[in-house]
Amino acid sequence: MHPLAERVGDIIRVQHFFPGGGGIVVAVSGGIDSMVLLNLLATPALGLRDRLIVAHFDHQLRSTESEADAALVSQAAERLGLPFESGSDNTRQLAAETGVGIEAAARQLRHGFFARLAKRLDAVIALAHHAGDQVETFFLRLLRGAGDRGLSGMKAVARSPADPCVTLVRPLLGICRDEITAFAIGEGIAYREDATNTDTRFIRNRIRHELLPRLAEQFGASVSRQVLKAMQLAGDAADCIDHLAADWSGEPPFGQLPVAVQRQVVQQQLFALGDEPSFDLVETLRLEAGRVIEVAPGRRLQRNADGRLEAAAAEPEFLLAECDVSLEGQADEIEFAGLKIRWERLAGGLAEWRDLAQAKNCEVFDSESLGRAITLRHWRPGDRYQPIGQVGTTKLQDLFVNQKIPKAKRRQLVVAEAADGRLLWVQQLRIADGGKVTQSTRELLLFNW
Repeated sequence: MHPLAERVGDIIRVQHFFPGGGGIVVAVSGGIDSMVLLNLLATPALGLRDRLIVAHFDHQLRSTESEADAALVSQAAERLGLPFESGSDNTRQLAAETGVGIEAAARQLRHGFFARLAKRLDAVIALAHHAGDQVETFFLRLLRGAGDRGLSGMKAVARSPADPCVTLVRPLLGICRDEITAFAIGEGIAYREDATNTDTRFIRNRIRHELLPRLAEQFGASVSRQVLKAMQLAGDAADCIDHLAADWSGEPPFGQLPVAVQRQVVQQQLFALGDEPSFDLVETLRLEAGRVIEVAPGRRLQRNADGRLEAAAAEPEFLLAECDVSLEGQADEIEFAGLKIRWERLAGGLAEWRDLAQAKNCEVFDSESLGRAITLRHWRPGDRYQPIGQVGTTKLQDLFVNQKIPKAKRRQLVVAEAADGRLLWVQQLRIADGGKVTQSTRELLLFNW
């Protein structure tokens, strides 16, 4: 038996990935990682072969390339004598309808297909994430401001995000990418390269192809190993805080709990209520007892002095709903707070801006100034803004007063925030000075709503 197959077999036994005799749905994209996983699990000495079902999902994003992926996976299943299941769906359509990015829509459809299949076959789902994916996930979540739980990365055994009754397992999570590549070459395993994996417009690819090689060059090849250790520590700390929060019964009083436990008490209650526990929402509820927060249209919560969340009827002062928007690609559409915004990239500069900026409900920005991701949200305490042509920033509240925008309407207006915290656009106000088109602009980004 190949040493890597023997090692994976040991991992499977020690972590009890596949107890009993149920099916194992192996999610296979056709890429090197999933093709290696399939061949490892099909190693006769592991005794799993009779339980494997090969599953492939087509996101309908790459035309003939996707067809070739499916054909390769189907042929591999046939060669191994394993059953083959496939599915497909329109990822772009879901992204447009729901306002999420392409990657998020693809993940939702993919996990939904695998979960339905696993439930029908009474099976678990085996995914091909490996140690390199873990390190990339750490930096991806770090850049998004994740806490200990997020920084701990993916779990070897987890619930499916599409169905909590379905189990996901990741047998390769402790295996390095170099070991996977060496196995594929040594065993002559055919696989397909997805061109989008090298497209550095996507943040994960920039982490993989730019950030990690630079860190290894500057600080040595052990960077990834140290990150994995830090992820383990973060996960252990998060588990401890989870237990403390779950066991809290009201004593000591909420205000005397460690801050990390306070946050987790609030988060657990929001999860139970079906609400997304964003950092700002958790912090507002944690810090201010009795403050009314609108967590969804017409749905308001407040925390009482005892630390418990309860429904509120009073009008909120601020709305904490928000939506992260990826500006990767050429164009997309997002809906937030009843406002449908379409963005599009166009080559051009000042000359083109003069024509485009005349349109109603349209703003034109210097594309580079916005970056590759923004957050849509509402006005919050302390927000400052620098309208185009103004020197320095002004409190957003003062700008609303000057524009005679009624108090009730202010909290409904949509604000666009850059990754570095700058406000780039406020509905009904001029665009921010930092987003304006200049002589050096080479690419425009249009907002239409």
